[in-house]
Amino acid sequence: MTGGEGFEGAIVLGNTTLSEAVAGVGDLASRFVRYPGSQQVTLWLPQDGYAGYSRFCILGPGGGVVDEADVTARLNGRVQILIDTFPWPPGPYRIEIHHSDGWCHVLPLEKLEAGIAPPPEPMPEPEPSTGPIVYRDGFGNILPDEDLALRARVLGRMVSQFGRHLEFDGNARAGTITYVDGDIRIPFPHEMCTGRVHFSIDLPSPDRWESVTGRPLAEREAIIAFVAEETQRQQASSWSFEIYDDCIDFVS
Repeated sequence: MTGGEGFEGAIVLGNTTLSEAVAGVGDLASRFVRYPGSQQVTLWLPQDGYAGYSRFCILGPGGGVVDEADVTARLNGRVQILIDTFPWPPGPYRIEIHHSDGWCHVLPLEKLEAGIAPPPEPMPEPEPSTGPIVYRDGFGNILPDEDLALRARVLGRMVSQFGRHLEFDGNARAGTITYVDGDIRIPFPHEMCTGRVHFSIDLPSPDRWESVTGRPLAEREAIIAFVAEETQRQQASSWSFEIYDDCIDFVS
């Protein structure tokens, strides 16, 4: 996200739904964040974005199309979609993510006027504690608690998505930018350049990625995008970046 002409109002996210009941399809997850002069809505698809999704569409106030593209053109990695909402004027919006089977995810949202605080989220009603439910098979053996296992997997994904960050070491001439995600630490050297390129971050090429970083090649695109976007936000907001196989160049 970069600064520019836009509207500072907060986004109030509605409840995501499916246009029709589809067995085995989970809910679309969403999150809104903002900083002075920039803001975005992040979406997480419940399944691989390349597995049958077709059209991405945003309808603005009055029902007009604000943005429309192939879903694969908007993916950041395999399941994440980033939407810059800073240019949006106040009003109601609707995000639709269509699947080739005919159904779609629907997310209503509203952008408020600047200075208007979003309504507080309602406090969930406490559930009576009756202890964990123990399931047994026909022979009396205790079955694994799938609910707890699912919660652990979801929590792990949330920690990864919202807990990752960058650490900057060195100075303006040269140093290291370290990607941190839990126990994962991947250092990327950087150095000052001349001409239109102000500085450059070195990247392992795709064929060396796994041996250098220890991470699957499938994670490469998302990690590099995060490094580029966070570095721009924290260190180089007035420059744009260009991603190549072996480097990220920050240019004016």
